[in-house]
Amino acid sequence: MRSSDAAGIGLSALCLVHCLGLPVLIAISPALVWMEDERVHILLAISAFAATVIAASGWPGVTRKPLMYLAALSGLALLFAGALVEMSEVQERVITTIGAVFLASAHLNSWMRTRARHAEH
Repeated sequence: MRSSDAAGIGLSALCLVHCLGLPVLIAISPALVWMEDERVHILLAISAFAATVIAASGWPGVTRKPLMYLAALSGLALLFAGALVEMSEVQERVITTIGAVFLASAHLNSWMRTRARHAEH
């Protein structure tokens, strides 16, 4: 797996854990309450953006795989919307979850294409 796509998948998973698992984690360990800070959400979104920009430089051209780019851009837009737009907690969780899944799917698609190309050689 290309390390940039692995980082993108990992950061998407971290966004999901932060969004969906944080209430449980805080209930288990109240010391983790600092993770509720919106700056953590923004930092995760910026990190996902950086990993995606780096990974996308090795992806096939947008004209060859437009859906992969659309999934990545949509995922990033939803992650940033969840981090920056004022909405209810439920809406934020839904938006962030969908964004993380879209972004991870783009990175996974890239990894699968890379793996298939290496298997041919």
